[in-house]
Amino acid sequence: MFDLIFANYSLRFITHNLFDQTNHKESLLEDEEPVPDVPHEIYIGRLTKQVRGIKTFSLGTSGIGIGLQPMIFEQLSASETSTSFLIAVSSMVGVFTFMTPFLIHLVTKKYVTEIIYNPSKQEYTATILNLFLTKRKINFKLEDVCVPDVPGALTSFHINKIPVLCIPNDFIYPEHYKKFMGYDKPVDFRLSDPKK
Repeated sequence: MFDLIFANYSLRFITHNLFDQTNHKESLLEDEEPVPDVPHEIYIGRLTKQVRGIKTFSLGTSGIGIGLQPMIFEQLSASETSTSFLIAVSSMVGVFTFMTPFLIHLVTKKYVTEIIYNPSKQEYTATILNLFLTKRKINFKLEDVCVPDVPGALTSFHINKIPVLCIPNDFIYPEHYKKFMGYDKPVDFRLSDPKK
């Protein structure tokens, strides 16, 4: 009996949410604003806060680790410990202090935080974060975007031969993503003779 009531309630909840989502999408399409003629954002990365936060935390803990290293070395050298133990502890502290920010940067360096489009110049400006959290701006035109046949890890496309990662759902104006990926161009199945 309880299962039947629960199933009925779940079905009502699911159908109600489905209709709400379609009505919400229709209302978004009706309320859609025209594309502005001035430079405007076409992409805002949702993970920007998380990327900035993890890099800040990593750089902060590395700074603390660098500050504590003299005390750790003093304590270890004052006690009667073997040289091999001292080298092992120093290596561990060094790896966690210096390598962690570089490893995190290696993973997050391709993530685009925002893209601004200037319609009068037909030019885009993508922003990515470097190792020390300063913004690096990449100016490009649509011709500078290249989608590789086999993209690398965490790569959507290349801008001026720089691999970048953009999440399709984060585009405010999805038609720009379609242009970047070449979806507006005819499909080339590459069925021609490779000798030609």
